[in-house]
Amino acid sequence: MTRRQLPPLPDPDRFGGPAWLARSGGVMSGSECARGLAVASRQQAQNLWQRVFPFLQRPGRVDDLPPVPDSRLVQLAEEAALAQSPALLGHGYRAAIFARALAHIDGHRPDPELLHICGLLHDVGLMKDIAGEDFTLRSAAAARQCACDAHEPAAVGDHLADAIIVHTTIGVTPERDGVLGAYTQYGAMVDLTGLRLAHLPKDFVAGVLRQHPRGPFKAEILRRLDKEARAVPGGRFAFAARVGFGLAVKQAPFPS
Repeated sequence: MTRRQLPPLPDPDRFGGPAWLARSGGVMSGSECARGLAVASRQQAQNLWQRVFPFLQRPGRVDDLPPVPDSRLVQLAEEAALAQSPALLGHGYRAAIFARALAHIDGHRPDPELLHICGLLHDVGLMKDIAGEDFTLRSAAAARQCACDAHEPAAVGDHLADAIIVHTTIGVTPERDGVLGAYTQYGAMVDLTGLRLAHLPKDFVAGVLRQHPRGPFKAEILRRLDKEARAVPGGRFAFAARVGFGLAVKQAPFPS
């Protein structure tokens, strides 16, 4: 078992954190929606700018990206990830790789095992929808179970759960939400909408897509996002649907 140097956990009461989710049921308040709308507008403008002027973006170096150790914890997470459909499983692997690459480019050094696991399992809860229950709770529970089965310290499960629960929150930052949570979202957003795609080397992205083909990913994720929005009215996915996230997914610079 790897000895880890884990940072302090982010504030669980912050918007999108575990205590916030337990208190609110995942339903966003009016002020949270207002702040989220401002963030969504900035993200959409940023994505459009990167798409229209890709030559103004300078891809970072990823040739020295640290590998993911073949640990018992990683093996258990990869087994748990098989509960997903092929399209979601492929997204999990791509999101995990993109997350680690962006964190590396930005100068962060997260635990590569934990960020890989967050990417793999962040959407496993979408395999079913439960009225009134935010799917990230189910994803977090799967990651926490892997940590428990690998006989990791309880803090490892806490960090995995916190990151996965917060990853759907609009406006996450490494400073407030932790590197794991922020880059789990950033990696997923590359694959979902193309946001920050220009920051990754083209040959690196092409290699990831060859290794983990997209298949009918757009159609499946849109269907599952719609089901989650219906299951938790007023929740984070319902908000995302209202501010045009579905359109951003459809217009992502990937064929499917």
